[in-house]
Amino acid sequence: MADTIDEANALAEQHLERSLRAARQPIPVGAPGECEGCGDDMPRLVDGLCGFCRDGRRR
Repeated sequence: MADTIDEANALAEQHLERSLRAARQPIPVGAPGECEGCGDDMPRLVDGLCGFCRDGRRR
């Protein structure tokens, strides 16, 4: 029978595995140009959007 500490350890291990899988995803290659979302000239666009517009953040 699992106690609270065992459950917490299992949850932490699952979280670590998911985080490592996400970190191993390849980083898409970007290109310089004008962002389709905000219109700013940026050194790296992925699918036509700057990092701020892709993430939904404000500058």
